Formats: sequence, structure tokens, C-alpha cells
Amino acid sequence: MHPPQWIAAWVLLLHGCAMDRPPQAASAKTDIRNCTADPPYLPPTAINTTARLAALRGTMRAHSVHAYIVPSTDAHMSEYIAERDSRLGWLTGFTGSAGTVVVTWDKAALWTDSRYWIQAERQLDCNWELQRTTWIKSIGLWILEAVPAGGNISLDPFLFSIDTWNSYSQALHGSGRTLLPIETNLVDQVWGDQRPPPASSEIYSLPAAFTGSSWQEKVAGIRQQMEQHVRRPTAVLLSGLEETAWLFNLRGNDIPYNPVFYSYTLLTNSSISLFVDETRLSAAARQSLRAGCPGPLCVELQEYGQARAHLRRYTQGNVTVWLGTEYTTYGLYGVIPQEKLLEDSYSPVMLAKAVKNAKEQELLRAAHVRDAVAVIQYLLWLEKMVPQGQVDEFSGAQHIDMLRQAQEHNRGPSFQSISASGLNAALAHYSPSNRSSRKLSVDEMYLSDTGGQYLDGTTDITRTMHWGVPTPLQKEAYTRVLMGNIDLSRLIFPPNTAGRVVESFARRALWNVGLNYGHGTGHGIGNFLSVHEWPVGFQSNNVPLTAGMFTSIEPGYYRDGEFGIRIEDVALVVEAQTKHHTGEKPFLTFEVVSLVPYDRNLIDLSLLSLEQLSLQRSSSFKDFAKSKVSSPVPSEKEFNLEENIPEDESSGSVPDDAARSSGMKLSKKWRAVISRTMNRKMGRMAVKALAEGKQGDVEEEGSLCPLSPAGSTEEPSHEKVPLSYLEMEEDGHPSVSRQLSSGEPGPGRTPAPRPAAGRILISLPSTGSDVSSPGSSNRDSLRLEESGPAYSGPFCGRARVHTDFTPSPYDKDSLKLRKGDIIGIIEKPPVGTWTGLLNNRVGSFKFIYVDVIPEETAPARKSRGPSKSKRLKPKTLHELLERINLQEHASTLLLNGYQTLEDFKELRETHLNELNITDPQHRAKLLTAAELLLDYDTASEPEEGDSSEAQPSPSEPKGDIPRDSGCFEGSETLDSSRDEAELGGPEGQLRDLSLAESS
Repeated sequence: MHPPQWIAAWVLLLHGCAMDRPPQAASAKTDIRNCTADPPYLPPTAINTTARLAALRGTMRAHSVHAYIVPSTDAHMSEYIAERDSRLGWLTGFTGSAGTVVVTWDKAALWTDSRYWIQAERQLDCNWELQRTTWIKSIGLWILEAVPAGGNISLDPFLFSIDTWNSYSQALHGSGRTLLPIETNLVDQVWGDQRPPPASSEIYSLPAAFTGSSWQEKVAGIRQQMEQHVRRPTAVLLSGLEETAWLFNLRGNDIPYNPVFYSYTLLTNSSISLFVDETRLSAAARQSLRAGCPGPLCVELQEYGQARAHLRRYTQGNVTVWLGTEYTTYGLYGVIPQEKLLEDSYSPVMLAKAVKNAKEQELLRAAHVRDAVAVIQYLLWLEKMVPQGQVDEFSGAQHIDMLRQAQEHNRGPSFQSISASGLNAALAHYSPSNRSSRKLSVDEMYLSDTGGQYLDGTTDITRTMHWGVPTPLQKEAYTRVLMGNIDLSRLIFPPNTAGRVVESFARRALWNVGLNYGHGTGHGIGNFLSVHEWPVGFQSNNVPLTAGMFTSIEPGYYRDGEFGIRIEDVALVVEAQTKHHTGEKPFLTFEVVSLVPYDRNLIDLSLLSLEQLSLQRSSSFKDFAKSKVSSPVPSEKEFNLEENIPEDESSGSVPDDAARSSGMKLSKKWRAVISRTMNRKMGRMAVKALAEGKQGDVEEEGSLCPLSPAGSTEEPSHEKVPLSYLEMEEDGHPSVSRQLSSGEPGPGRTPAPRPAAGRILISLPSTGSDVSSPGSSNRDSLRLEESGPAYSGPFCGRARVHTDFTPSPYDKDSLKLRKGDIIGIIEKPPVGTWTGLLNNRVGSFKFIYVDVIPEETAPARKSRGPSKSKRLKPKTLHELLERINLQEHASTLLLNGYQTLEDFKELRETHLNELNITDPQHRAKLLTAAELLLDYDTASEPEEGDSSEAQPSPSEPKGDIPRDSGCFEGSETLDSSRDEAELGGPEGQLRDLSLAESS
């Protein structure tokens, strides 16, 4: 229907006046409107709504309506709606997902919550008042002031829930104004043929692999609830689009980002009626629904527009209809006699959908794993591109959508991506466009709130970043938001606790300093359904939390015109493992399934407690926390050196011979990791050989110790164990002769300098006689071949040389091989050179030149004997750091995933670089402590009464040794008496580290 001709003429007149008016005055804030300026200032994002309001007011007068209420929802109370149902957005220009509009003959106002206040100021023109609240009582008071007594206040009854209708009725009761429902929507009349057409895309069945149970099983469960209810209802009415989609395992594409379709369902105890556009059903969907016909599991397909008429006919009999008042409109509710109603806030289907079964939980977890891959790729891309000035908000949002599309089972984003930089991030639900997009800058905060739809689940995650130097306020606010996220996700609470009861834990850290945020703390999330899934969450109208529910946890802070912060994770409600059990049902807690890291640049560690730093809040997090900084080996179970060596085509370096022999390429990063591992093993072997006093002269007592202050000549106390260092290069294989070189300061010689950055330092305890410091001259260096027996420890086996090999004159480490030689193998790592004894000389050789001689029995590893003075192994990382007097690094280690001693064993030199631990003494002590923890494993006492030697299982490698590594640690399992007497064991070495610090 077209508007009357006089309205069109009036519009042309207004347009002509607008063309002739003077330029607008500039606003102090050019991104929002200024209606007090003369003339009023409107930003480019605002839309002129004068003509639309004039047309609507003409229609209102024709229907004797003095005030017309327009909501932001559709006939199914959907939060996200199709463009065809975006009546409020078309009328006002405001695109927020929550709001209410009231238009009178001379006024117009919009009510919305704090998420959209700034957005509304950007999008509304000066025809509209902005009311910063959503209370219906406030709307009612405004109407009473704007509409005189005797006036009619109208609305579309199919766009308001039962509860909302009752609230308006109560607000206007006794005021002399009449609340008059009009089934013909007045905005639709004005919108006319410009209104988008109905959806026509296919409605399809969800594959069984992505459903928690069949639709027949779900129907049976709902019917069982009907039978067990005290009122024994005969039917359940479903109005929410998610309800029907979940019940029948069907999906559609009627609403952007939400895989639902327009429908109603009337499920009775003997029949099922589905009101939908039948022509849109796929063949598989139709077959699934009709497979049980005839019978109680036969789905009768009826026209979507016939739902109300069918319900009216059904309620003429002796029936009781069970419905949820939150999702049923007053238009449907009005045709059911009051005595035949069974009302709850939510239908039994809505509640059943909210509690995921075991299969649905695993599906959602799997979706979050793949989603995390895309988000982390996006964060890395931003870190590279933002400093180059090549990313704006809009291109960033497009890029993360593209990264998600590459993930398996992806079906697009779960909502319009929120990509907000600087002041735009202060808008909690800002979405960029080509007109409003800002450049991302290293000098501003950036908020990314995005999600994906996957066949197995829906995701939603928010991260806030800063690539430069954040202000103290930004850093504190971010940290306190993170504290709230952690505090709530770690909370243990009684069963049947309402979300609103615990919601304040997410705000406490902000409240402590007078900060807050104006939106909810979380919402439910579906299995390939809506990203905001009711009735789960932390608001007053949400149901109590139950094991199996998924909810977001998303505190934030927003500073108008400057920046915004939000940190959002998705968590599963699970049973808590508590010391005591006081009732029939266990207490509950949250398991976080989001796997994307936070921005360390914005975290103020001094504000976080040690408990907050322990971020292992879920089994999923624990699994993925195994990968430490720069460590490409996630875990032994996930990595097989023979099968999973990654390629790095960008690396120009030549692969190792070992890699060439197996036909695989080793990336530069992998070779560095393997080299560091080899260096560590080789170094420890040489240390113990030196400690045995079999390698020649020793350092003169009183020589400089690298842990001592530079230039100090103070002799170490005899009560303390002096320390020296073994220097090992981070890249490349270290020279065995250089490892074993020794020297002492003498006349005219300079003391050994502190090792330079980029080298690994391992502290060595001195026994009986001191071990030399590095840096001695070549003429004082000791060669293994010049010093008697080279090695007396255990061997891994023997190897026969099949190819001659002569090292170059400059290669002092490699053994000279002749065909037929027999080598005693000391170390045989899975990749790289091996170490062995040949002709009374220890050296390295490449395993491609030898054949391993099969042994009848593997060499036994002797367990260390008990020591009277033995100190127990540290039980926690805190205890270990306390022993070596480095508690100051506890927060840094915990924050970066080193939660336990098992984690700490994986600490490497490059990790310390990325952890920004630069003090050489601290680095050396931390690396040594990590090494000694491995010694504890091999030095553990035997069980009582068990004197047998420990025999390692070849199929169960220890510590961080890759499987099939042979006796990778063979050189570390020397005779127990020699270890305890001369080296003092790992207990003594940890004690020595502490003594060195105190000295």
C-alpha cells in the first residue's frame, strides 16, 4: 500500500528545504549527533527519518491511534531477526539488537540499554529522543505525558510476548488511556512493497553425526514430561524458532547468522503439527518427518500462517496447552481459554535444549577447538599487519570471517563481527562498515568480538588487544576485567544456583576501584543454533545453572570516547570435585572451553593473585597448555618424530643428514629445538664425566665463579659448593673438546667473562675438586684422547661401521670410522649425531654410517640408592622456586602456562627469552633446576622392600624424551653410589643453587 499523495508532496517540500539549508555546525564529537546546535549536526552514520515518521503518523491518524509501540523483535521473540522484520531499524536507522520505539502524533523516542547508547547517538537523527533505559515502566510514564487522557495506545499483538503485554497493560491501567491491539502492522503498511520478501531457502536435516539424539527420542522425552506433570497437559505449544529447529534436528537460513526457519509446533500426546512453508523442506527432511506416518510420531505439515486458526480449533476440546510465556506472543495466547492454559516462563523444550547431553558437549568442545585455530591465526595476522598500517576495522572483520570459513564444518559467522578500534570499542556492540571503519593502530586498543557457526556447535569469543604501550588505566582496567573473568569461571557454587546470584564475582575486581559495565555478564550458546541461547545466563530472568549448560562469561569496561574492553570465554557447567559432599547433588563449577590466549601486553601481573594466575580452569585448557612458548611438540601422544616432522618451505637452510636419509625436511625451528636437546644431553654427560675426576687437571681453588660479581677475587667458602658453568651454543652442535676444556686465571690472564646472550648456561656443582670455568685458552684445553680412560658409564648398545668416514682436520669432535669398527654407543638421540666410544676416545658420529648390533638384553639402568640426607623432591613449582630463591618469577611462569613441575621440566633457553627473563644468573638457575627435575625422575627411591634395579619400558619413554629414542638418557643413569657421593644427587644440586644465590 502506497502512502497518500499529500504525504508524498510533503516529503518533496521537506527535501527541498533541506537542500537549501546552510551547512551544519560542527560538533565537538563529530561521530555523534548534536541536536542543540543551530542548525543541528548529524554524523554521516545518521539517517533522515522525517518522511518515514510522517507516513506512519498519517496511518496512525487513519486508525485513531495516538501512540504506536514498535519493538525490535519478530513474531517469535527472536533477538536476531530477518531484514523483513527489522521494523524498528527501518523506521529509525538504529541497528542495535535491543530497543523499543514509541511514536506519537508529534514525538518519537527510542529506549535501549547501555550497550547501544553511543551507537544510537550516531545513527538517530534529531527526530528521536534517546531514553537510556529499557524499563517498561519508564515507557509507560513517557506515554502518559505524551498522550492525553482518552487516547489509544496500540501495538501489534504478534510482536509482544505475554509478559510484555501484561507489563504495558499494568503501566497504563487506570490512566484513562486504552491499550488497543491492532493485528495489521502499521509499519508494514508504510513500508509497503519496499519491505524485503519472505525467506525461500531450503530447510534441511542436520546429519546424525551432529545431533545429540534423534528427533523421535526428543519427542518421547517431552511427552514423558507431559505425563509426569501434575496438570497432565495434552499439548505443548512451541513459538521460539530454536525450539522447533532443535526438536526436529532441522536447520534453515531465514535469519542471518542463525540457522533457524520460521515455524510453529503443536506437540500433543498423540500427534505432531509443524507449521512451516512445506515447499522449502528438503527431500531428506520431509522423509525424516514423515517416516512415522501414520502414528504418534508422524509429523503433520501445515501452512505457517494457519497456526493461530489451528490452535483455536484445538482448544475447543478438553485440552490443556503448556507454553512458555517468554516466547509466546499475545496474539497466539489470546485464542486459548484461560482455564486451558499451563504457563511457565519457558517451555519444556527450551529447558531441555539448554542442558547438553554428553555427545552435544563433545561436539561443542570440538567446534571451539577449530574456532580457536582461526582466532589465533587472526591475532597473529593482526600482530604482523597492524604495525604496517594495512588493516582497518572492516577488513579485519572480513579477514577473520575468511579464516573461519577455512575450518572444517564451518557455516559462516554466528553474528556480525564486532571489530572496534579506539573509541569505537566503547560501543559494546559496534559493527564496522565501509563508511564508519577506522584504521587499526598500535597506539589504540582493539576489541574483536566474533563467532562462528559450525555443524557441531556455535562459538562466541571476545579478545581485546594493544600492540603498543597501553596507558596505566587501560592496563589496570584490562587486568581487572580479566580478574573478573577468572574469578567467575573458577567459582564453585551449590546446585540450582541462579546465575544472577554469582554474577557479581565477575564485577568484584572492577567494583573495588569504582568501575563497572552496563551489559549482562553472559548468555547461553547453542549447538549450531543461536549464539545467544536462552534461558541460560546471569540475568534475573534466566533459569538456575545446571550441569550440562554452556554459557559465556564476558565482563568488560567501556570509557566513552576512548576505548572499550571485553574478555569473553565460553564455559560448560560441570560438577565440582569438592572435599565434602553435603547433599544429594554435587556442587558445580565451570569448565572453560575457549582456547584463545589473552593479551599479555595488557596484563598487570601485580594485580593478579597466584590463584588467578593458575589458569588451568578446564580439562580442555590443560590439554592445550602442554605446548609451551616456542615449543612445537605438544605432547608425546600427539607427536611422532618419524611421522610428524613439519616442513618449513620458507627456511633456506639445508636439512640434517638424518632428515635427508628419511626423505623429510626439518624446519629451522625444529632443528634448533633438536640441537638444544642434543646440547643439553651431551653437556650433562660431559659434566658427569668431569665430576668423576677422570679427565685430567682441575681448576685451582679460588678461581672466579661466573655467579660471583664481576672482578671479584673472593675465595668461596669451604662450607659452600662453588659453581661453574658449561657453555653450550644454542645453535649447532657444541664441541665436545670445548665442553671439556678447562683453565684457571693466572698471571697475565683475564678471568673468564660472563657468557654472552644467546648461549645456554648450566651450573655445575663442584665435588672434591673444582671444575674449570669456560673461556680458558686452547693450549690448556684437555682432549679426551690425551687423558686415559674416556668413559666408564653405561652404554646403549653397540654399532658396527659399514662405511668409512674421515672427519676434516678442523673437526675435533667426530670419530674417524673404518668399516668393521665396533662403537660403544653412549647416546643415540632420535635425530642428529650419536655419541660413542671408539679406540678409547669419546666422539660423535652419524648413525647413517653404522648398523646397530642387536643385543640380547638392554643395559640396565640402576636406581639411585637412598640417602640419609636426601631432601624430598619439591611438590609444587612454588616450592621449587622458593628453594632456589627465585620466587619473583612465579607469576611470570604461571601466567605463561608453567603450572606444575611437569610443565617446568620443559623450560628451555628460548622460552626464557620470550618470558623476558634476562638476568644471566636467574636464567642459569632456572634452566639448571629444570634439568635437575629430570634427574629426580631417574633418582626416585624404589618401593619399600624392592631392591631390584629399575628397568625402563621401551614403550614408555620418560619425561620429554620422544618415543623410540633408545637410551637417550643413558648417560644420566650412572652408578647410584657415584652419583650420590660425588654429585650429591639432584637434591644436593638444588640446594647448591640456593647456596649460590645466598653467597
